[in-house]
Parts: sequence; C-alpha cells; structure tokens
Amino acid sequence: MKKYIQLFTLAMLVALLQACGGDDSAAVKNLVGKADTSSPDGTLMAMVQSLKQNDIKALMQASMSKDAYTKAVADFETAKKTPPSEDDKAQFNKMMGMLTADNAVDQIMTQAAPQLEQMRTQLPMLLMMGKGMAAQAIQSSNEIPAEQKESITKVANALMDFVSENDVLSEEVTRKAISAAVDTAKSLNMGSLDELQNMSYDDAMAKASVVMGGAKNVLGAYGISLDDLLGSIEVSDVVESGDNASMKLAYEFLGQTFSQDVKMIKKDGKWTADK
Repeated sequence: MKKYIQLFTLAMLVALLQACGGDDSAAVKNLVGKADTSSPDGTLMAMVQSLKQNDIKALMQASMSKDAYTKAVADFETAKKTPPSEDDKAQFNKMMGMLTADNAVDQIMTQAAPQLEQMRTQLPMLLMMGKGMAAQAIQSSNEIPAEQKESITKVANALMDFVSENDVLSEEVTRKAISAAVDTAKSLNMGSLDELQNMSYDDAMAKASVVMGGAKNVLGAYGISLDDLLGSIEVSDVVESGDNASMKLAYEFLGQTFSQDVKMIKKDGKWTADK
C-alpha cells in the first residue's frame, strides 16, 4: 500500500526535504508565477508559495533541478507499471469505504470514542518520553543538516508542549479532525487503486494537492495552522558565493519564533537545497 500512496506524495515529500506544509486565490498563483527563482531566496519563497497554494507540481518544479524533476516523473511512471496486489486493493477499498460512507463521521467517532479516555491518561507520560526520544532521533539523524538540528528540536518540543496544554483528544476536536479527513477522502473521488494506475502524472499531482490540503485541515482541527507558519516565513542574510548560498530563515509557530540556517546549491542552473 505504501508504494501507491507514494505515487500521490512523492513530489511533496522530496520537495519538503529539499526545502526545509490552501490558499487557492489568484493572488497566490500570481506570487508563484512571479517569484524570482534565479536567486536562492527567490527559489525558497517560490516553494513556500507553492506549499501555501497546495500545488504539489509547482512545489516540485520550484525545488528541483530539471534532471531531478524529470527523474521524479519517470519514477512515477515506473511505479505505475507494477499493479497493486489484491491485499493492497482490499485495504484501500476498506479505508475509502469507511471514510466515504453515509454518516462516516458518526461511525468513526463511535469506534474512536472508547479509546479517547484511555489515550488521555497515557498522553502525559508519552509526551514526557517523546521529548527525549525526539531529541535523540533528531541528533542522530544523517538526513537533517547539523545546523538545523537545534531549531528542529525546539519546534518538536513546542509541538509537544502545545499538545500537553490543549485537550487535543476531546470529542469535539476529534470529530473536527475526522470530519476533515472524511471531506478529503470524498474530494479525492477515487473508488479503487486501479484508477491510480491509469492516472496521468498531472492528475496524480492534483490528487496529491487535495491530500495536502486535507492534511492541513486535519491539523487545523487541532489548532495548528501550517498556512500561518508559511505566511510568517522571512528570509534574511542571504550570501551567495558562486554556486553556493546561505541564508537565515525565521518563522512563527504556535506562538513562538524560530530560526534556522539554510544552505542552497545551484545545480544545472537551478537553486536547490544543499543536503
């Protein structure tokens, strides 16, 4: 099943890793089109605007070199050649059937309600353990640049503090989150995995954009706005040296200000994140 989900989200995941999460207005679209991607900070802000617009295809194009983008499209087409297993089909049908059924929200709430109270009693201990585990995982990760580990740890701690200070497991909040997930599933308008096998790349990226917007709405039910975070991003201290560049990125998240250093490199005439 993971491979087929990846067909929708491959572009988003790659771009997010390279960049560092819906406004569909014409103004936002114009901002994306007018972004100066000839500069490293312009490229970064083009990524940000694509994220705000939930435009996965534009996000990929802004964040990847031409060769990398071409490879991502080829990888998508290659993945389509392997048909889903019957087990994958059954899992997908079960999940989508549950999310798109009549009275889906009420039915899922009925299943979730008995677990909420138990989860509330366990949450404080899980959060206490989670801070240490998250910090250790971040520090030991080879995927996270050393200069970003401290800021990412602070963000993780802020998120866990937010969860501990808010009743995120209340029935009201849970219902809102489930409603957002149900609305997203219905918006996808997909009945089976076989449909994915027949999709064009552009159609699949459009579906991925729906998923991204839905994920934002689910987080919004918990009081977390990714669009507010994206809208607060400011870039400063941009230094270019040949095909390398560095800059500082600052943003607001959960009432706190965070900053981190970002390095970029020019590949095939295109600025991308320097891993």
